[in-house]
Amino acid sequence: MKQLAYILSAFLLISFVSCGDKSSDVTEDVEMVELKGYEEINLSKWGFNMSVMVPNAEENGEPQIELTQMGSVQIIVGAGFGIEIMYGEGDIELLKTDLKEDLVFSSEILKEEENALVYTQDIPDSGVKTQHHFFYKAQLGENIYEVRDLMDGEYGEGMIEKMLAAAKTIKAVETANKEAV
Repeated sequence: MKQLAYILSAFLLISFVSCGDKSSDVTEDVEMVELKGYEEINLSKWGFNMSVMVPNAEENGEPQIELTQMGSVQIIVGAGFGIEIMYGEGDIELLKTDLKEDLVFSSEILKEEENALVYTQDIPDSGVKTQHHFFYKAQLGENIYEVRDLMDGEYGEGMIEKMLAAAKTIKAVETANKEAV
């Protein structure tokens, strides 16, 4: 009887230890959001109270950030990274409808998530290279932002995936505009 109690105790102890290990694995997965080879940039200077991860300047060159006349901010780092962030509705269903009803391009959705879409556009039988794009809806507080690749850039599917991963790192930053009374 004592042996059975020892065996059961050992079994329960192993069960508790293994359950504890699984929960710590989940915590580690959640904490590994930061992208390797990327650095955080603050966009407050351009009127967007947020930060986003971009490829690091040491390996890819300084990010070129520009506020456009349409009120969006464009971020270009080297030849393989170009995103645009703008205020918007983030209506993915509307984008899907537009892609489906486009009279010039034929489109294919490669990846669909709750707040993101990765797709290709092609002009059939034209010899024009297939274009890869992404669209991401970011919500910070009550503000909704649309993040997408630069339409005039030529990005491969792998580059688009990296830009989407960077877009998912957008987070609000506090501004230092509080004046002393």
